[in-house]
Amino acid sequence: MSKRLQGRAALVTGAGNGIGKNVALALAAEGASVVVNDLGTDVQGDGTNSAAADGTVAEIEAAGGTAVANYDSIAESAGCKRAVQTAIENFGSCDIVIANAGALLDASSLGLRAGDDSWQRLLNLYLGQKFWLSREAVPGMLERGWGRVLFATSEIGRGTQKNPLGAVAMSGGIGMIRDLGAQHRGSGVTFNAYAPAAATRTYELFKDQIEAGLTASGIPEEELAAHHLPGPEFIAPMITWLCTDAAADVTGEVFSLNGGTIARWSRMEDVSTLVNTQGGAAAKWSLDDLDKLAVKHLFPTAL
Repeated sequence: MSKRLQGRAALVTGAGNGIGKNVALALAAEGASVVVNDLGTDVQGDGTNSAAADGTVAEIEAAGGTAVANYDSIAESAGCKRAVQTAIENFGSCDIVIANAGALLDASSLGLRAGDDSWQRLLNLYLGQKFWLSREAVPGMLERGWGRVLFATSEIGRGTQKNPLGAVAMSGGIGMIRDLGAQHRGSGVTFNAYAPAAATRTYELFKDQIEAGLTASGIPEEELAAHHLPGPEFIAPMITWLCTDAAADVTGEVFSLNGGTIARWSRMEDVSTLVNTQGGAAAKWSLDDLDKLAVKHLFPTAL
């Protein structure tokens, strides 16, 4: 390895399994000292177990890297503070934050039928984590003039998956990244997000259903493997690259990562405009005028 991150300290949440584990291993291979955060929950976010974080630490150390485990819940403000503090106490700073941890919470499947507790749990895990970690780590990064913050997001955030509550949580992280990237451009601290597609524990949970759907659509059994998602090891290289000096000017961006394919998402921009003025001043639209002009000018491709 090129040791591009030698001397940097990284915190990776959800690093006991899947994507987080592969990212932690990749950062360590490039010379970063890594805090491996994992509460040790199951796919639904229940239970605790230190074995997941300990296992990743052991692999990093066996390969000659440096890592320590942290078992705090990053769905809590205090847990995020302790996780960042673990990096500072052990390595002197927290230069890289990868907010990767997630779980398959019932609010996602319940949608508008979700109760207040389920809704709050979703927000704490997916939005709270990102805010609390950033609040703890970013001021120090700005003071030192170097830092990398990356948030996991999802295709769900684009509002395409019949998951409105998940869409709120995932798109909220994108909004935060965009704003922080714009606010601190040129500071030496960058903010980006990634939407991964990989065969993680969650994917394995639904693999049989996915295969059944493929079979029902006419895909022969011998071709099913070609439609499986690639392993989480495919996600780590781009995330690692975004942490290096080579990506110093990349900020406020969102990338989808699927096997060997990397795609940069577009930003939300005005795509069509309808203006009503009288004498140089703004004029109020009438419903009759909007009947005539709104669809024609705001949605020209629909005609």
